[in-house]
Amino acid sequence: MKIITSIFTFFIFAQSLHGQLSFDVHAKGAANSTWLLNKNISDMGATQDYDLAWGSSYGVAANAYFGMTGVGIEFLYNTHNAAYTGAYSINDESTGSYTSNIKLETIQIPLLLKFQSAKGAYIELGPQLTNISSAQFDRTGEIIGIGFEESKDVKEEYASSYISGVLGFGSKIALSDLPIGLLLGIRLQYSFGDLMGVDGEGYSLGSSEEPGFWHPTHEPTQAISGGVVFGVTYTIK
Repeated sequence: MKIITSIFTFFIFAQSLHGQLSFDVHAKGAANSTWLLNKNISDMGATQDYDLAWGSSYGVAANAYFGMTGVGIEFLYNTHNAAYTGAYSINDESTGSYTSNIKLETIQIPLLLKFQSAKGAYIELGPQLTNISSAQFDRTGEIIGIGFEESKDVKEEYASSYISGVLGFGSKIALSDLPIGLLLGIRLQYSFGDLMGVDGEGYSLGSSEEPGFWHPTHEPTQAISGGVVFGVTYTIK
């Protein structure tokens, strides 16, 4: 992280020799398609399948531009969900099924290098630190006609934080000659390292040092999301 920050700082300093300095601040939110992917889950077949899940984020951002190039930092409250469905059977006869959901509540701090056009279009990329503040697992289903429900706190199964790569693009839409504008874009995120956590049935995925009982060969968990970003921006030149 220190190396990336130094590169950003040097790059912005070099650009400042030739560009006009400006600042903008954002109040922003996002609606995302969110996933927690793990090879052990992917290999389970019909007993554990991924399902669509959705999350959201909101917060504030501050950016400094030197001409068309800038750097920005954001502070976002985020929910990252994962959903699963599963079916049980004996000799190809169905014995039950379930649906489950994992909800991560996190704080995200992206540090982004930005490029913008004179008309407001932009591209952004950089690292993001995510701190996990809570993790909740919920499951409902039935086995041989008997229904069941379970809900438990699984925060201890997850890493306390992780790093993601962020790529986004969109446009800042000016409102006449006012310094206020609208923000609309798309942002993609992919985590590096291992979030660990639980599978679709709530069993621990373990760590590389201590694999889970039900998953003796450990595989890393990645957080992936993509969605629409919207907000309001205020520019100071």
